[in-house]
Amino acid sequence: MNKCDTNLTKDNKYPNYFLFRSKINQYFVSFSYCILSNCQAVCYKIKYIITTLFIVILMSLSHLAQAQISVNNTIDPTDTELNNAVHFLQQYLAEFAPGKQYMPDFTKYWPAEDCQRYRIPDKMIYAVNSEIPTYMLGRARILYAKPEGSLIHAKVMFSHTDSIGNVLVTSITNHYISKQADGSYKFISPIQLQDATWRSTQYGHIAYHYPSYHKFDKGKTRQLAGKIATLEKEWQLQPIDIQYYFADTREEIDHYRGFDFTISMGNRDKPSGISDGIDNGIWCAGLGEDYFHEVVHLYLNPLYPHAPLVEGLAVFYGGSLGHDLQWHLKRLDTYLHQHPEIDLNNIDNFYYMDNYTNPLNTIQGLMCLMAYKKDGTTGLKRTMNYNTFFALLKKEYGIDNKSWNTFLRDKIAEYAK
Repeated sequence: MNKCDTNLTKDNKYPNYFLFRSKINQYFVSFSYCILSNCQAVCYKIKYIITTLFIVILMSLSHLAQAQISVNNTIDPTDTELNNAVHFLQQYLAEFAPGKQYMPDFTKYWPAEDCQRYRIPDKMIYAVNSEIPTYMLGRARILYAKPEGSLIHAKVMFSHTDSIGNVLVTSITNHYISKQADGSYKFISPIQLQDATWRSTQYGHIAYHYPSYHKFDKGKTRQLAGKIATLEKEWQLQPIDIQYYFADTREEIDHYRGFDFTISMGNRDKPSGISDGIDNGIWCAGLGEDYFHEVVHLYLNPLYPHAPLVEGLAVFYGGSLGHDLQWHLKRLDTYLHQHPEIDLNNIDNFYYMDNYTNPLNTIQGLMCLMAYKKDGTTGLKRTMNYNTFFALLKKEYGIDNKSWNTFLRDKIAEYAK
């Protein structure tokens, strides 16, 4: 059976997509404990923008679903092959219109070998946000399409225009289309076209993929293997076969996957990553062969798909953005002392501090650390079974939301020492 056959994609629908649709009203009030992207590179401020944008799109479902995917430059009407390829791309992107319930039948669009290898062969779909498809983050506009050798190369911009005309571009993607012997069309992955400049090394259950300039570091692979073995033992888990892609910078990874631009680009380079829990993939930069944070997501996220602390659990074990939890707690403690006006009783409003420490993820990590200090892995498992942050603090510590500010500030200061 193809991994991306129709029944399988229908069973999975859009991961957590309907959870977003069913909680639109909640998102206007609370953003912080909802299951957002696991991508550390996209700071919480960007996550906030992405989620808000998604809500705006959903609020205009019927309008966007019926909108034609436009082409920026006129396609030569006499070039039949080019027009057919553009139509093929438009048809594919239309599969992601708001209101669609299921993933496309990828076998209609992607080669059989890609569908046999992956449940989702298009590796741009969950590259910007691990919960919301890239092609749903704005209105699609095909910037241009042109022949390149035996392929048709098209660029697509996804953007949203607000009520006063400001344009927010979420991504610019590259798509390569090949005409088959039977006259049909299929996509060719941008990754496949760049494989000649990348290398692969298998180490245990991890297949590493990296640019040819990189000298493979077996020391780091052994470090990661040791951490994984400990995690598997503590949580009584079986090994996972992982496809691990890494480079020096996040932009290299994004370009490799097929992007010219994503909303997470810009600012100073720092370690960052995103996990693909559907095909057990990791895409990361800045830490080489030992990006444990994203590995933790692959192992533990499936156990607690609705827990409010899944990001905190990964921060507890694997740090965040290249630094351990202790480093972030110290920065957060200093920041809170400098800003007494921040009210953690309304913790949802404290979603952004700077580009190096995510305050909410750090607080989540602290909750995991406190649970582990108290009862080890048993305490972590109990903590992860709560469905809301409110229930966790109330049941475990007897704290209601009117006392969050004092309690959390005190605990942050205590564990930052």
